[in-house]
Amino acid sequence: MKPSQSRTTNDVFEIYANRRAKLTVSKLDRDTILIEGDRTGLEFLGHLVLTYAQSNEHAIQFSPKGAGMARFTKQSTLGFYLHRLPCAEGEGKLVRRKRTPKAR
Repeated sequence: MKPSQSRTTNDVFEIYANRRAKLTVSKLDRDTILIEGDRTGLEFLGHLVLTYAQSNEHAIQFSPKGAGMARFTKQSTLGFYLHRLPCAEGEGKLVRRKRTPKAR
């Protein structure tokens, strides 16, 4: 599958819908994220990133506990948020939400 200007990231999800494209994404250590998958899973991720880079989409997000959860194994603890710069919809960078401390 070659990424093209007319393909969207939704198209990539549809193409891989009936394939066993699964990824495990977790924190390996303080500084490293681990992405594991078989050939199909890693090809899915590669095609998704290339298609996104060539598209006009602002940002995409998928996670093991939300949209796109079928692409993750049960061991996954992290998802993906892809955001292209410069940002056409903001100040040029992603605004990060501050985490609030959990109530005890």
